[in-house]
Amino acid sequence: MRQGRAKYVFPGSNTPLGFYSFYHDGLSGLDRVFILKGGPGTGKSTLMRKIGIAMLERGYDVEFWQCSSDNDSLDGVLVPALSVAVIDGTSPHTIDPLYPGAVDEIINLGEHWNDQYLRHHKQEIIEINTDINERFRYCYEKLAEAGDLLEKQQMKNNSLVDERKMATAQTALSEGIFLHQSLPVRHLFASTVTPRGLMSFADAISRTANVRYLLTGKSGGGKERLIASIAALAEEKGHNIEIYHNTFIPQQIEMILMPSLGVAVIDCGTEPKDVRPQDMVIDCDDLIIEGGVFEEDAEEWQEKFDSLVAEAAAAIADAKSLHDNLECYYNKAMDFEAVDLTGSRLFNKILSLAANKEK
Repeated sequence: MRQGRAKYVFPGSNTPLGFYSFYHDGLSGLDRVFILKGGPGTGKSTLMRKIGIAMLERGYDVEFWQCSSDNDSLDGVLVPALSVAVIDGTSPHTIDPLYPGAVDEIINLGEHWNDQYLRHHKQEIIEINTDINERFRYCYEKLAEAGDLLEKQQMKNNSLVDERKMATAQTALSEGIFLHQSLPVRHLFASTVTPRGLMSFADAISRTANVRYLLTGKSGGGKERLIASIAALAEEKGHNIEIYHNTFIPQQIEMILMPSLGVAVIDCGTEPKDVRPQDMVIDCDDLIIEGGVFEEDAEEWQEKFDSLVAEAAAAIADAKSLHDNLECYYNKAMDFEAVDLTGSRLFNKILSLAANKEK
């Protein structure tokens, strides 16, 4: 039996706007969604990882939803072939059933904890949560400064774009990509700021495409507009498309993947890395007006931007450390044998869905 392929994405991200979630979008159209409830340290991530690995071993491709605030934790697993997902439905990505019983089902791991123990440590739990919220408040302040810095840089550089060259580039790129189909659109993040700094799965995700269009050049010099125009056209033509957003400007797109066409279009920054022979590199600095010159403050700007991102990451790392302390209280309160039994029942439900699909 073939080993399934693992794919890693961020369904939510730490952004200048706070925690920005595409959870509902990522779950849209699924037949079954199992929503795990319970506090930190109750075994949600461990349970989801076990299920994901077991399905990979059975030959199913699995999408692992990585937690943006803990590099070693999961927010969900999705098995596309079975149209099923198991997700963490607790804060900050609180998810409640849209179609209880028919599609969504709550699995409450909180049923297996010792209420008296947690109430005994009520004050410590409240204080740690307050400290965690304060760290994230500081993180989002720094990300807001970084996002503002990036937007100002883009606006400055966008004024140099030659509109005729942009229109020509849009036409050439779109003609090289599209056929007509009618399939769904999903929104996710390929990168985010984590306790270990800025982390990206963009390269790994895009390598599933046969051809990648790698857009390079200065921020705001045309890449963002070009990739947005292709995404809009793909959606208009009804293509299966995954849209990956910029964690610093969530409304902006940094990558699009069209699995049915085997095509990816990626904002690669100023210089692409690990270019394959079949990849197409498009230098968007060529789109600027004749005689246009970018201001030479790139190094100073990058240092300031990187410093803000580092401060935000450090705040998330502090929050994770506090969260680890919080988990200790819940770990001690949990009956993990009961959690394992709940996990086994859940896995059997998923295997039953698989058996029905394979009939």
